[in-house]
Amino acid sequence: MTYKKLLANGLAITVAVGLFTFVPTNAKAADLNELQKQQQAIQQQRSNIDSHIDEKDHEVSVLERKQQTTAAELESLVKSITETNKKLQKQQQEVSVTNAEVSKLKNEIAVLQKSIEDRLNLLKDRARAIQINGNGQEYMNVILASDSFSDFIDRATLVSTLVNADKDIMTDQREDEDALNSKQKQTETKLANLKKLSNEIALSKNNLESQKSQKDELILAIAAEKDLTQQQKNDLLAQQGQLAANEQTIAGNIQAEKNRQAQLQLEAARKASAERAAREATAKAAAAQARSKAVTRTETAAAAPQEEPETISIPSISAGSQTGMFIKPAAGILTSGFSDRTNPVTGQHESHKGQDIAAGGSVPIYAAAGGTVVFSGFGAPGSGYGGYGYVVEIDHGNGYQTLYGHMRAGSLQVVAGQSVSQGQGIGMMGSTGQSTGQHLHFEIHKNGVPVDPSPYI
Repeated sequence: MTYKKLLANGLAITVAVGLFTFVPTNAKAADLNELQKQQQAIQQQRSNIDSHIDEKDHEVSVLERKQQTTAAELESLVKSITETNKKLQKQQQEVSVTNAEVSKLKNEIAVLQKSIEDRLNLLKDRARAIQINGNGQEYMNVILASDSFSDFIDRATLVSTLVNADKDIMTDQREDEDALNSKQKQTETKLANLKKLSNEIALSKNNLESQKSQKDELILAIAAEKDLTQQQKNDLLAQQGQLAANEQTIAGNIQAEKNRQAQLQLEAARKASAERAAREATAKAAAAQARSKAVTRTETAAAAPQEEPETISIPSISAGSQTGMFIKPAAGILTSGFSDRTNPVTGQHESHKGQDIAAGGSVPIYAAAGGTVVFSGFGAPGSGYGGYGYVVEIDHGNGYQTLYGHMRAGSLQVVAGQSVSQGQGIGMMGSTGQSTGQHLHFEIHKNGVPVDPSPYI
């Protein structure tokens, strides 16, 4: 049985596994998104490795079954080898017996050969004697030389015995020669059978050794392949463990980032709530002061005639075709959007938290949506509205507020606590506070955090 060589190339699976440590810095959604992408990538890698592990389990199972089959075949072969060894032993015994028989036969042949040679010499001697004396005259002279009849009888008997003895010698000679020829043939047959038996023994031995060598090679190859496959599986399991640890680390970092962002939102909401409370308190104080001044003006009006202040009439507008929650609060062009920029007054880099809408002349400003006025007045330093000049803030509910800054002095049409409707006039565009020209600074807050107004209007 032949078996292919062990796999030349093992499975090469490269898994990019990298532990990283996340240190929270700024509250950026990109940080959380990146962590989630890394988590998804690791989960995909783990899924791929699980598939490879399943493949290796299947390969190990196939190799184990092959080992069992080969072991059974080897066991059967060992039994065959044992039986063949017994046959070989029996054949070797027969060889030994045959060798002994051959040795004995050689001795018998040697004895027979000596007997034949002796008889042959005797016959040669008798033949020479007969040749010298001529056609049996010697035997006749022996008979005629008898002294009496009984002596004649004895001599005749002796001559007859001698003649018969010669005949027996000839017969024995022929029989021994036939026996010699037979034994020689037996020896040749025994030797031929012995050579054939030796060849059969050598062939059986070679076949057994070849089969055993192939089985040994097969068993070693299967064991090596199984070890390689198991090692590849162990490598995959190690990579899977490393990925699991990485995924756990990333999951912890994701949760930490979520907690951090939730804490930032909570702190922002608390800060916005505190600022709103401060603005409301300031608005109440300003309203009280305004009422006090109004009372004073009323009390002194009779004694000191004054000029009537200019009355500004700002008609309300409808939302028109706009379908959003908010409407554009003033006519004009957008000169600065919701982005980082250099402050035109201070020259400092800052985050611009709203939109600047600029226009010339008397430009009315309208409530972007219905709600309750939180603050209406001048944004003094420390009030939470510093730098906005004359400013109005309106709470619209559901976590939304709008702010209108840099309005013209004396143009405010609403007071804190007043309810307004969408499109209601609240003042005129101006350039009070930190401003380099007439425009409206417009902000939208969601849960106390400024957001880009563009998607809302």
